[in-house]
Amino acid sequence: MDGWEWTKIGAAVGMALVVALGGGWLADRLVGVSYPGSPAYKPADLAQPVDLAALQRSWPAGLNEPGDHNRLAGFMRVVDRGGVPLPSADAATATPAAPPPDLGTLLASADPARGKSAAGVCASCHTFEQGGADRTGPNLWGVVGRDVGSHGGFAYSQAIGTHPGNWTYEELDRYLASPARAIPGNKMAFAGIRRPQDRANLLAYLGSLGSAGVPRPAPKAAP
Repeated sequence: MDGWEWTKIGAAVGMALVVALGGGWLADRLVGVSYPGSPAYKPADLAQPVDLAALQRSWPAGLNEPGDHNRLAGFMRVVDRGGVPLPSADAATATPAAPPPDLGTLLASADPARGKSAAGVCASCHTFEQGGADRTGPNLWGVVGRDVGSHGGFAYSQAIGTHPGNWTYEELDRYLASPARAIPGNKMAFAGIRRPQDRANLLAYLGSLGSAGVPRPAPKAAP
């Protein structure tokens, strides 16, 4: 490539820079841009309390309404400064939320048919019929009331095999909510069933599989 070619390339690059810079300057002259001196939303709105626990449970949903991101960002800034907003007078005098139903109450109204449908997610690792084969997990016929880690012939993890007690309704409910948290170190690759009523329906179904004599927890009296 001779010197003339390099000259043409340099001239083209220089012209492009002149056009780009000159175009920006000319645009600023023709169309003035003014930025507001204050945000479009009220700062007070940014300090509204946010239920972070509920937001975490529903993540990634929960920030769908207009302004939700702004309110969350403002609330976190207030928290970082150590000034958590106080609830309003109406909130302080409001009737406290009723506690969630206990397991006995949920089981009293549980639907085994719905529980059988919910058990479909377990069928890839478990069988449910009497004398059924073990799969990745043990057969679940008669599991309610059975000693933990006692199904003959199944190779349990050490965490399950050494866990004391038996599978009461309460213990199964705790385990189905979060296997990893209930018995750390077990090999069940299942995140858990979040809704208490869904767990109660499943427990009602499991209780109908050869565990008819196992007592259910009694419903607690309403406060």
